[in-house]
Amino acid sequence: MQAALEARDYSQFRVVPRTPVIGGWIEGCHLSELNERGMADLRDALWTYGALFARKQNLSFDQMKQVALGFGDRLEKHTFAPTMADEGHPEVMVVRKLKTDHAKATTDLWHHDVTARKHPNIMSVLQASEVPFGADTMWASMTSAFDRLPDALKVLFSSIEMEHDSLYLAMRHDFGDEAMIEKIAANREHAVHPAVVGHHATGKPCLFVGNAYIQRIKGYEAEVSEALIKIANDMSKVPELQVRHQWEPGDVAMWDNIGTTHYGVSGDVTSGSRLLHRVAAWSESMKPTAWAGQTATPLKAAA
Repeated sequence: MQAALEARDYSQFRVVPRTPVIGGWIEGCHLSELNERGMADLRDALWTYGALFARKQNLSFDQMKQVALGFGDRLEKHTFAPTMADEGHPEVMVVRKLKTDHAKATTDLWHHDVTARKHPNIMSVLQASEVPFGADTMWASMTSAFDRLPDALKVLFSSIEMEHDSLYLAMRHDFGDEAMIEKIAANREHAVHPAVVGHHATGKPCLFVGNAYIQRIKGYEAEVSEALIKIANDMSKVPELQVRHQWEPGDVAMWDNIGTTHYGVSGDVTSGSRLLHRVAAWSESMKPTAWAGQTATPLKAAA
């Protein structure tokens, strides 16, 4: 059992926990003004709290990218979601749900981002522009999820691999956008990852499953595979492992894409449109690796 999170003073900001197991408020800084030491502290804080939140940031797209590059040396360029490429920012993904009768949510499932890639995102920076009442986002600690499993399931999940496929995401989730589905099919991605990975910075075991890209357990019959995937995915639904953020314009959330899953609550779209922007970092030096009780070598940040 992990110790409960506590408030901590860093060199240029303070973090106050939002729950005993996940989430922290960043106080006393503007993220764009952190120096090298401040960014090192921010990395430590993110790996400690899993998800961090800061009010009234109103970061520019360049500032969002600057923060993300403190965690990985590459920025994601999404292969099917809309981006700000026309404005010169292909690394900035648009998270949008329109105020229409037929608007569909594409984030209302527990998931890690882009796990169908050999090198999934390490972390993300998400900033709110417009968010209707109730359109919150939730995160769950997958380190704590692994801790809650019975020993027999810990052993079982530590011995299996999951097949992740981007086309499976399109097949099982109704995007309501044929053009997006065509993009997914044209840029289909497939990867095999351990069901339990050793966190790249802490070495702690994390369930790495999610409910978006997982197609099946490698080498298992469908019935058994589906049952075990459900057990793993249901761990994200445990309230004691979650933090829920109610957005305000200008808010920034950052999360550990390996150690947490997240869920975008649909909310009341009749009260307004939902618009957020996301920048995510990854690195070829970080590939999900099976947990074996190893001591992690922290990922080196970009210069």
